[in-house]
Amino acid sequence: MRFLVLRLEGPLMSFSDAAVDELRRTRELPGLSMLTGLVANALGLRFTDGNRLRRLQERLVYGARLDRKGQLLRDFQTAQLNKNDLLWRSDGLGPERREGGEGSFSGPTLRERFYRADSRVCVVLSLVPEDESPTLDDLAAAFARPFRPLFLGRVCCPPSGPLHRGEVVDALDAYDALERAAPGEQSDPAPLTALWPADGPGARRPVDMAAGRIVELHDLRDWRNDVHSGSRYAVSGPVHPCGVSAKGEVQS
Repeated sequence: MRFLVLRLEGPLMSFSDAAVDELRRTRELPGLSMLTGLVANALGLRFTDGNRLRRLQERLVYGARLDRKGQLLRDFQTAQLNKNDLLWRSDGLGPERREGGEGSFSGPTLRERFYRADSRVCVVLSLVPEDESPTLDDLAAAFARPFRPLFLGRVCCPPSGPLHRGEVVDALDAYDALERAAPGEQSDPAPLTALWPADGPGARRPVDMAAGRIVELHDLRDWRNDVHSGSRYAVSGPVHPCGVSAKGEVQS
């Protein structure tokens, strides 16, 4: 299989986890719906392209590796919202007034959002089937000249450089691709935490529990109805990328 290598790096990034009330946590590694949206932005798809987005999500095969853990950052937000306040809608159709009675907004809205600061993630990305449009070459061209600005999970998290720098690896599966893609300088010591498919194309099951564990991820999106829906299984475990020592040194 051919995999594009993406380097996700920036001052802040956020990979959404399950939301509980006004608590918005982040995972260390990106989910499938987040990467679908990232690719769709590069290609120029819109949120109204529900069928194309659904098909893109179905075709994406990826593995993710935490090259530098960074730090967890907590952002505590407050906002005083009244019924007459105009808020911008996510569909881009302009501002509108909030629904509900005046008494529904008697106090400030409190929210906690979490980010990863100074983190770096390597993603290996493929498409199955390979000959269907868009192809992997189409994705490479789109990342070279994205249709619109790209961000790492949230609009306030721009990347510090190009996400794809021409790196492509041929590998047996996503796990193999993660081991072949060399980290950059100042990476954490090996082994590095990673995530790869548990079944389907690009999958590799762990031989024993020391090599990884099966996890359930709630990272699928119903793009036609614009809601998160469904779960899948992946493997979370360690990888030993080529050229990285247990001290985090990049070897020639």
